[in-house]
Amino acid sequence: MTGVDGAELGSQGDQLAQLRRLIGFLPAGIIEADACDRVQFANDRVCEMLACDRTDLTGCRIAELITCQSRADYAEALVALRDGSENVSLELSFRREDQSALHVSCAISAQRSAAGALTGCALVLIDISKRVNAERTARQNEARLRQILDNTVALIGIMEPDGTLIEANKPALTAGGLERADVIGRKFWDCYWWSHDAEARAKLQSAVAAAAAGELQRYDATVRMAGDAHVDIDFMLSPVTNDDGQVELLVPSGFEITDRKRHEEQLALVMREVNHRSKNLLAVVQSMLRQMRPVELRQFVRDFSDRLRALSACQDLLLTTSDDSLPLADVVRTQMLHFGELPTQRLRITGPEMRVAPEIAQNLGMAFYELATNAAKYGALSDTEGQVQVFWTLDPDPEQSEGERFSLCWRESGGPVVTPPEGSGFGSVVLKDMLAMTLNAEIEMAFPPDGVIWTLTCPASAISPKRG
Repeated sequence: MTGVDGAELGSQGDQLAQLRRLIGFLPAGIIEADACDRVQFANDRVCEMLACDRTDLTGCRIAELITCQSRADYAEALVALRDGSENVSLELSFRREDQSALHVSCAISAQRSAAGALTGCALVLIDISKRVNAERTARQNEARLRQILDNTVALIGIMEPDGTLIEANKPALTAGGLERADVIGRKFWDCYWWSHDAEARAKLQSAVAAAAAGELQRYDATVRMAGDAHVDIDFMLSPVTNDDGQVELLVPSGFEITDRKRHEEQLALVMREVNHRSKNLLAVVQSMLRQMRPVELRQFVRDFSDRLRALSACQDLLLTTSDDSLPLADVVRTQMLHFGELPTQRLRITGPEMRVAPEIAQNLGMAFYELATNAAKYGALSDTEGQVQVFWTLDPDPEQSEGERFSLCWRESGGPVVTPPEGSGFGSVVLKDMLAMTLNAEIEMAFPPDGVIWTLTCPASAISPKRG
């Protein structure tokens, strides 16, 4: 009986040895461990995967062969086997001798005694290092891409072709005062940025449909930001295609262009103003040509050129200010510069701070030019002793409870004796008719012997709309 038992044991030992030889050729790694978690057998594939000899593994506890990050999961698996589970699957990481990690998919099967006690276990290891490393690389790339996107000035997102938003960068969320949960998984046109305007949402839906068909979409849009602020963006929807040319994703992006739009609006306003002023200037020139008296050609050219220079001086003055009005004192001085630098005792300009509209500055400038020209030819500026005073006042308007009355006076003194002119020319038209009609003004011009006096009285709002 004993001999039979020994023969049977020998036969079982031979079978186990043969089984282990067969296991050695399997592409999967096989480890047998006893109840104390010590390696009893490891096939060649395990040695190859761990880059070590079998003798280095035999007797080692498996918990010592795996990385610290895997020990908790492995310990939990052993507890499950001791509690009666027959098979447990998990992923583990082993540490090679060169300190690199081997990532495996591990299936653990329990080995039990006849009484059901756990006597050991068998581990089947499949190398998944390539997959794990690829996943890690993908996560790192995703994190790096997110870091890049979150540190751009552009507002960027990622959408499904049906318009469902699946990603939004930090600047887009911050600008809208939003959290990811507020927008991820929603249709892009239903998100806060677009919810202020039904027309903007409809246009976006059409753009998404076109982009999903492969067409790049780009246009200026107005979106809503934190605090219900509205900003203009240069908006673009870019389709992302796979190798077959099918659209897999849409990338919405936008740059804020509020300053650019404001500049464009200002430029358009300036161009309209230039057009208006140009037409007004041409009208004045035409009026000059019609009203100037027929004289000898050279005299006509000289007089006409001088008046054009006076108009040009007004235009130059307009270009020096960023405001939509000009100081009245500057309008006077500009026209007096044609006659040289006058000392303050010969030219006095006084009056409260007063700014005049561009068209009014042009008309008043022409009037001051005509007055100064007459003074240089016949009046106070024709010698070295004469003086000119230009002064104005603002007084309550008796006809308007809240309005003001503007009065302007040009007064000459100390020059040659003045005599009234025998006829009237273009200067008279400018000084009387043109200003009276433009400003609804009362004009008076007197020629006492000691010097010309010209006065203009009108509502202050006609000179400066800001006083209306």
